[in-house]
Amino acid sequence: MRMTRVLVPVALVFLTIPAVKAQEKPAQSAPEVEVSLKVRIVLAEFDGKQEISSLPYTLYLLGATHNRRDAKLRYGVKVPISNENQLTYQDVGTNIDCSDVPLDDGSYRLDFTIERSSVSMPGQNGKEEDWKPGDNAPSHQPLIRSFRDEFTLIMKNGQTVEGTSAVDPVTGHVQKVTVTLDVLK
Repeated sequence: MRMTRVLVPVALVFLTIPAVKAQEKPAQSAPEVEVSLKVRIVLAEFDGKQEISSLPYTLYLLGATHNRRDAKLRYGVKVPISNENQLTYQDVGTNIDCSDVPLDDGSYRLDFTIERSSVSMPGQNGKEEDWKPGDNAPSHQPLIRSFRDEFTLIMKNGQTVEGTSAVDPVTGHVQKVTVTLDVLK
Protein backbone atom coordinates (compact mmCIF):
# COMPACT_ATOMS: atom_id res chain seq x y z
CA MET A 1 0.00 0.00 0.00
CA ARG A 2 2.87 2.31 0.62
CA MET A 3 3.98 2.02 -2.99
CA THR A 4 0.53 3.00 -4.14
CA ARG A 5 0.57 6.14 -2.03
CA VAL A 6 3.94 7.24 -3.46
CA LEU A 7 3.05 6.42 -7.07
CA VAL A 8 -0.20 8.35 -7.08
CA PRO A 9 1.39 11.72 -6.17
CA VAL A 10 4.25 11.12 -8.63
CA ALA A 11 1.78 10.23 -11.38
CA LEU A 12 -0.18 13.42 -10.66
CA VAL A 13 3.01 15.47 -11.06
CA PHE A 14 3.72 13.95 -14.47
CA LEU A 15 0.14 14.45 -15.62
CA THR A 16 0.21 18.16 -14.73
CA ILE A 17 3.55 18.98 -16.43
CA PRO A 18 2.17 18.97 -20.00
CA ALA A 19 -0.70 21.20 -18.90
CA VAL A 20 1.71 23.69 -17.36
CA LYS A 21 3.89 23.70 -20.49
CA ALA A 22 0.87 24.26 -22.72
CA GLN A 23 -0.13 27.26 -20.65
CA GLU A 24 3.38 28.72 -20.84
CA LYS A 25 3.33 28.99 -24.65
CA PRO A 26 2.19 32.44 -25.75
CA ALA A 27 -0.70 32.51 -28.16
CA GLN A 28 0.50 33.12 -31.70
CA SER A 29 -1.10 36.05 -33.46
CA ALA A 30 -1.53 36.29 -37.17
CA PRO A 31 1.55 37.86 -38.78
CA GLU A 32 1.17 41.44 -39.95
CA VAL A 33 0.96 41.69 -43.71
CA GLU A 34 3.33 44.21 -45.25
CA VAL A 35 1.43 46.51 -47.59
CA SER A 36 2.72 49.54 -49.45
CA LEU A 37 0.51 52.32 -50.74
CA LYS A 38 1.18 54.41 -53.82
CA VAL A 39 -0.69 57.72 -53.56
CA ARG A 40 -0.81 59.92 -56.66
CA ILE A 41 -1.86 63.53 -56.17
CA VAL A 42 -2.54 65.93 -59.04
CA LEU A 43 -2.89 69.66 -58.41
CA ALA A 44 -4.62 71.08 -61.45
CA GLU A 45 -5.54 74.70 -62.12
CA PHE A 46 -8.29 75.72 -64.51
CA ASP A 47 -9.27 79.00 -66.13
CA GLY A 48 -12.89 78.25 -66.86
CA LYS A 49 -12.84 74.83 -68.56
CA GLN A 50 -9.27 75.21 -69.84
CA GLU A 51 -6.61 73.42 -67.79
CA ILE A 52 -3.68 75.81 -67.43
CA SER A 53 -1.56 73.79 -65.01
CA SER A 54 -1.26 70.17 -63.90
CA LEU A 55 1.29 69.21 -61.24
CA PRO A 56 1.51 65.46 -60.50
CA TYR A 57 3.14 64.09 -57.32
CA THR A 58 3.58 60.50 -56.11
CA LEU A 59 4.05 59.43 -52.49
CA TYR A 60 4.71 55.94 -51.13
CA LEU A 61 3.58 54.87 -47.68
CA LEU A 62 5.34 51.72 -46.48
CA GLY A 63 4.86 49.54 -43.40
CA ALA A 64 2.64 47.13 -41.51
CA THR A 65 -1.12 47.15 -42.04
CA HIS A 66 -2.14 48.21 -38.53
CA ASN A 67 0.18 51.19 -38.07
CA ARG A 68 -0.33 54.76 -39.11
CA ARG A 69 2.22 55.76 -41.74
CA ASP A 70 3.31 59.18 -42.89
CA ALA A 71 4.87 60.59 -46.05
CA LYS A 72 6.02 64.18 -46.53
CA LEU A 73 7.04 65.95 -49.72
CA ARG A 74 8.66 69.39 -49.90
CA TYR A 75 9.45 70.85 -53.31
CA GLY A 76 10.16 74.47 -54.10
CA VAL A 77 12.50 77.41 -54.26
CA LYS A 78 13.37 80.34 -52.04
CA VAL A 79 12.47 83.61 -53.75
CA PRO A 80 14.41 86.76 -52.81
CA ILE A 81 12.20 89.61 -51.69
CA SER A 82 13.70 93.02 -50.93
CA ASN A 83 12.12 95.41 -48.51
CA GLU A 84 13.82 98.75 -47.71
CA ASN A 85 17.47 97.65 -47.90
CA GLN A 86 16.69 94.23 -46.45
CA LEU A 87 16.70 91.03 -48.45
CA THR A 88 14.65 88.07 -47.23
CA TYR A 89 13.74 84.80 -48.85
CA GLN A 90 10.24 83.38 -49.11
CA ASP A 91 9.64 79.64 -49.63
CA VAL A 92 7.55 79.05 -52.73
CA GLY A 93 6.45 75.64 -53.96
CA THR A 94 4.49 72.60 -52.87
CA ASN A 95 4.28 70.81 -49.51
CA ILE A 96 2.26 67.61 -49.18
CA ASP A 97 1.77 65.60 -45.99
CA CYS A 98 -0.15 62.33 -46.18
CA SER A 99 -0.85 59.69 -43.57
CA ASP A 100 -2.95 56.57 -43.79
CA VAL A 101 -4.84 54.35 -41.40
CA PRO A 102 -6.03 50.95 -42.71
CA LEU A 103 -9.68 50.18 -42.01
CA ASP A 104 -11.25 46.78 -41.34
CA ASP A 105 -13.12 46.68 -44.66
CA GLY A 106 -9.91 46.87 -46.73
CA SER A 107 -10.17 50.59 -47.38
CA TYR A 108 -7.79 53.27 -46.11
CA ARG A 109 -8.36 56.58 -44.37
CA LEU A 110 -5.97 59.07 -45.99
CA ASP A 111 -5.34 62.37 -44.21
CA PHE A 112 -3.83 65.16 -46.31
CA THR A 113 -2.35 68.59 -45.77
CA ILE A 114 -1.48 70.30 -49.05
CA GLU A 115 0.15 73.70 -49.41
CA ARG A 116 1.04 75.30 -52.71
CA SER A 117 2.42 78.77 -53.25
CA SER A 118 3.59 80.61 -56.34
CA VAL A 119 4.98 84.00 -57.30
CA SER A 120 2.55 86.16 -59.21
CA MET A 121 3.03 89.49 -60.99
CA PRO A 122 1.17 91.72 -63.41
CA GLY A 123 1.40 90.33 -66.91
CA GLN A 124 0.49 91.64 -70.31
CA ASN A 125 -3.05 92.94 -70.61
CA GLY A 126 -2.92 93.79 -66.89
CA LYS A 127 -3.84 90.23 -65.95
CA GLU A 128 -2.02 88.52 -63.13
CA GLU A 129 0.27 85.68 -64.25
CA ASP A 130 2.39 83.11 -62.45
CA TRP A 131 6.10 83.84 -62.60
CA LYS A 132 8.23 81.05 -64.08
CA PRO A 133 11.99 80.67 -64.34
CA GLY A 134 13.15 82.45 -67.49
CA ASP A 135 10.62 85.27 -67.06
CA ASN A 136 11.87 88.74 -66.17
CA ALA A 137 12.64 89.08 -62.48
CA PRO A 138 9.57 89.82 -60.39
CA SER A 139 9.03 93.43 -59.43
CA HIS A 140 10.34 94.49 -56.04
CA GLN A 141 6.89 93.71 -54.61
CA PRO A 142 5.82 90.36 -56.07
CA LEU A 143 2.61 88.73 -54.98
CA ILE A 144 2.80 85.31 -53.34
CA ARG A 145 -0.27 83.20 -54.11
CA SER A 146 -1.05 80.47 -51.62
CA PHE A 147 -3.39 77.51 -51.39
CA ARG A 148 -3.70 75.32 -48.29
CA ASP A 149 -6.10 72.49 -47.62
CA GLU A 150 -6.50 69.76 -45.02
CA PHE A 151 -8.88 66.95 -45.88
CA THR A 152 -9.56 63.25 -45.31
CA LEU A 153 -10.58 60.63 -47.87
CA ILE A 154 -11.72 57.03 -47.40
CA MET A 155 -10.42 55.12 -50.43
CA LYS A 156 -10.04 51.58 -51.77
CA ASN A 157 -7.41 50.13 -54.08
CA GLY A 158 -7.52 51.58 -57.60
CA GLN A 159 -9.91 54.40 -56.71
CA THR A 160 -9.52 57.99 -57.96
CA VAL A 161 -11.29 60.77 -56.06
CA GLU A 162 -11.42 64.55 -56.40
CA GLY A 163 -10.26 65.59 -52.96
CA THR A 164 -11.11 69.26 -53.06
CA SER A 165 -11.59 72.23 -55.33
CA ALA A 166 -11.36 75.93 -54.62
CA VAL A 167 -11.68 79.18 -56.55
CA ASP A 168 -8.99 81.87 -56.36
CA PRO A 169 -10.93 85.02 -55.38
CA VAL A 170 -8.69 87.31 -57.47
CA THR A 171 -8.10 85.39 -60.71
CA GLY A 172 -11.18 83.17 -60.70
CA HIS A 173 -8.98 80.14 -61.41
CA VAL A 174 -10.16 76.84 -59.97
CA GLN A 175 -7.65 74.66 -58.11
CA LYS A 176 -8.57 70.95 -58.06
CA VAL A 177 -6.85 68.20 -56.09
CA THR A 178 -7.29 64.65 -57.41
CA VAL A 179 -6.02 61.57 -55.54
CA THR A 180 -5.49 58.01 -56.81
CA LEU A 181 -4.70 55.11 -54.46
CA ASP A 182 -2.94 51.89 -55.46
CA VAL A 183 -2.24 49.14 -52.93
CA LEU A 184 1.07 47.41 -53.65
CA LYS A 185 1.79 44.05 -52.03
